[in-house]
Formats: sequence, structure tokens, C-alpha cells
Amino acid sequence: MKWHNEKTLVVAHRGASSEAPENTMAALRLALEQQCNAIELDIHLTQDGEIVVCHDETLDRTTNLRGGIGEMTLTDIRQADAGTWFSDAYAGEPIPLLREVLELVPPEIA
Repeated sequence: MKWHNEKTLVVAHRGASSEAPENTMAALRLALEQQCNAIELDIHLTQDGEIVVCHDETLDRTTNLRGGIGEMTLTDIRQADAGTWFSDAYAGEPIPLLREVLELVPPEIA
């Protein structure tokens, strides 16, 4: 069997998640700088109806806070540090809103 691709698509999984904290604006900006063709990300609804970008249903694994996203308000979630777990260089990186991501990502990126 011969595999043939006229174009290889580069999909940034949770942004450039091997080089920056996943699903953060830093990871998404880096993926765009690396000329990705598409970005895969995960979203959750906060208690007060805001859509945030985070893989897990809780903040436990990727932030300094604990608890379910659906049980927290955006104000609570904005207190989370989503970068230090990855590297001190990303200390203070917030969990982004989906609308912030959509403002960052050009329309030609799927």
C-alpha cells in the first residue's frame, strides 16, 4: 500500500502543547507562529455561562486551583495559573475564553 499526500496538514493539538502549556493563549500563539493549518482545543461552560478553553472538566491537572469548571464562575477561573505546572516561563498564564481564541486565530485556520 502506498500512502500519498499532496499536502500534509499540521494540526496543533491543544495548541503547541509540547512546547507551551496546553490550551493556553501562549500555546495557541506558538502554534500559529509554527504555521499550523488547524487547531484542536477543548471547551467547557462555567457556572455563569462563559465558554473557557480547557481540556479537563476540572482545573486540577493543569492549574494551581482545584474544582470543576462547571461549578466555578469565570471570576474564579481567571484566578487560576495555567502555566506554572508546565514551566516557570509560563507562570500566570490564564485559562482563555473561547472568544479570545477566536479573536486570535485567523479565519483560514480550521
